[in-house]
Amino acid sequence: MKKNRIPAACAALIMCAAVTGCGNDISSNGGLSPLTVTESPAVTTVQTTVPPETVTTVETTAETTVATTKNTAVTIPEEDVFPKTGEWASNNIVIADRYEGDKIRALLPFYSTDSIGQWYAEVLSDYKKMLGSDVNVYNMSIPLASQFYMPPNMADVFADQDAGIKNIGSALVDVKNIDLIDTMTAHLNEYIYSRTDHHWQPLGAYYAAQKFCEEAGVDFVDDLSKYEKCVKEGFCGTMYSFTSVKELADHPDTFTYYKPQNDYTIDYYNDTFTAVDENMGHSLFFDWVSGVGCYSAFLGGDLDIAEIKTDVGNGRCVVLIKDSYGNALVPFLVGSFEKIYVVDFRYADVKMSDFLVKVGATDVLFGMSISSGYTPGQIECIEGIMQ
Repeated sequence: MKKNRIPAACAALIMCAAVTGCGNDISSNGGLSPLTVTESPAVTTVQTTVPPETVTTVETTAETTVATTKNTAVTIPEEDVFPKTGEWASNNIVIADRYEGDKIRALLPFYSTDSIGQWYAEVLSDYKKMLGSDVNVYNMSIPLASQFYMPPNMADVFADQDAGIKNIGSALVDVKNIDLIDTMTAHLNEYIYSRTDHHWQPLGAYYAAQKFCEEAGVDFVDDLSKYEKCVKEGFCGTMYSFTSVKELADHPDTFTYYKPQNDYTIDYYNDTFTAVDENMGHSLFFDWVSGVGCYSAFLGGDLDIAEIKTDVGNGRCVVLIKDSYGNALVPFLVGSFEKIYVVDFRYADVKMSDFLVKVGATDVLFGMSISSGYTPGQIECIEGIMQ
């Protein structure tokens, strides 16, 4: 059924052009951490009434800080956002403003070949052809931070992701291309990308989900005050692991994520979608994760297939086929779709032609980093699980 299944080692911080698609980078098998969910300490949330800029610390039994506040987007003066100088680190990563304190930023490489992007588009078009006119299919190739924050002295060291997204879009047939370049550009002075991790921040995913929901014609909860805002300090992500640049560890990120407040339930199924994985529990959020694991605060990993049922009641069922970038989209879809299924193409062992019919998909979103759409091994996985 499946061609060239990506091995679990892909999640073990392998640095390559497809590194943005390699799991949640928490353990060698894509799981949460040495702690299992059943062993994990509980997080006690303190509800307070505070000004928007005030953070109330929450006591936890894990070595992490979770806080809740009223919701405002973090806006940074433009002169403090865009790097001025850059230098090479290991694995072709650019370190921007290395000695400028909290302005330091690690930027992941992106390389592309037009024919590979067009192959990816052809595979997605084959999904649409297989599903027919009753199912909407969308592509969201998520740009990396390196598209937007490259310092002037290294402006042209990587391929242009804008051109890469448009190249894919030009080859799609009856698949809607969600081009995020303008969307992300409009918010570059907000905290939409991590500085020490190769993923985006959940705030970036919020704007991307809003764009997708507009294209899909469903309602979107666009008021951040209607989410519970959770804050984790001390997030030093994967880019330190890739480079060992000490200044990244000295100036970690703040990781901020948002919990939807409408009613929903979630179950995690094994990779064949034949049994519920009770070890994962029934929560969308894993508040106890910390350090490099902060990005796994939602979904907790990539190995399982998630099924979310909500109170939205609009009859729409979206299947998100994703790499780890797509995880951050999920909380923002809970208020827009009646059912959501989350499938990581690298680990799922299902025939999507059957799965999509079984779950009653009305919409299929391919939501993943742009690197996945230009990496042959990733495209083979997406093609291999189709039918």
